Amino acid sequence: MKIAQVNVYFFPHMVGGAEWYVLNVSRELVRRRHEVHVYAVDKYQGEKLSSSEDVVEGISVHRVPLWLDLTYRAKIWRGLKERLLKEEFDIIHTYDYAQPHSYVSIKAGRASKKPSALTVFDVHSLIPRPFYKSYFMKAFDKYIARFTLNKATRVLVRAPNLSEPLIEMGALREKICVTPSGINDIALLAGNGTAFLEKYKISGRPVILYLGRLHSMKGPQYLVMSAISVLSAYPEAVFVFVGPDQHDFKFTLTELGRKYKVEDRILFTGPIYDIKEKMGAYAAADVFVLPSGYEGTSQAVFEAMAQAKPIIATNRGGIPFQVEDGKEAVLVEYGNVTALSKAILGLLDNPQLAGNLGRQAREKVKRFTYPALVDQLEEIYGGMSKT
Repeated sequence: MKIAQVNVYFFPHMVGGAEWYVLNVSRELVRRRHEVHVYAVDKYQGEKLSSSEDVVEGISVHRVPLWLDLTYRAKIWRGLKERLLKEEFDIIHTYDYAQPHSYVSIKAGRASKKPSALTVFDVHSLIPRPFYKSYFMKAFDKYIARFTLNKATRVLVRAPNLSEPLIEMGALREKICVTPSGINDIALLAGNGTAFLEKYKISGRPVILYLGRLHSMKGPQYLVMSAISVLSAYPEAVFVFVGPDQHDFKFTLTELGRKYKVEDRILFTGPIYDIKEKMGAYAAADVFVLPSGYEGTSQAVFEAMAQAKPIIATNRGGIPFQVEDGKEAVLVEYGNVTALSKAILGLLDNPQLAGNLGRQAREKVKRFTYPALVDQLEEIYGGMSKT
């Protein structure tokens, strides 16, 4: 099959889980001898890539210029529909219902009489945001989202509990399929935690790891706040933050660390794109924490599961679908610093419990490898082609 994948960003700009998902799914599709083309914008944070056409691991990558680039959700691509129509794809697969490119991609599919798939990572009106953003997203979901959701041939959601909110927004139940995110097989190999600890000179200390975008929605500020209680019991502990900085939120976290006098126990590594080094970060951790306000499903949680790490996360979005509280993880309320601190201390104090949670998480995540997920995706694509 000839397949188009359309997402705002793509390699080398691996901003979040969406970019990793598109890359990993595309890799597996190419391995199965499908022809895969990825369309993404040609800029990231104002910096334009030098080449508009590229090949990444057998994936044809097309960088599309922007006609309008105001915010993340106000990006109007120049000539996307015409490019998609020119290639005569069998399937057009786009990501994020709230992006203009998804509406355009689905229209291109309808114009060419070819099926389109729309992956929904997050239901945006459920994500905690500042009032002015929350008001806009709630209005968008209530009045506008249906025009994109209804035109797609299939709507793919990351977890079962995301289906009902989409149906309330106007998506048709019969179009919805649950297709979770997943992990590379390599993530199941033992990571080199020793190398990570030595590189950052933190050997011999309890390591609390956060891996994700440095953004207020992801909740790293609450992890910094929890450090006071944790360090009172484990003064040598170090809080490691791995991920790209967004909107200079690293500065906010640094200032927060100074305010609470824990700045010397906070380490920022920046993003880690090499998967072996990233697995080393998980392997080095005593506890993995994702205090996020909302996740469709979390790539980082899946990766921590693969490395058999005890996980603390929030009971938001699709996370309870990934890990069950008390079985594979400890789930807490978003923004509850006391509960977060208590959960971290509980796992550091009880290595047996931490080990049991990690082992059970690893067994569960084996069901979510990309080969297994692409088996399902091929079945969905095939069914769409027959409609």
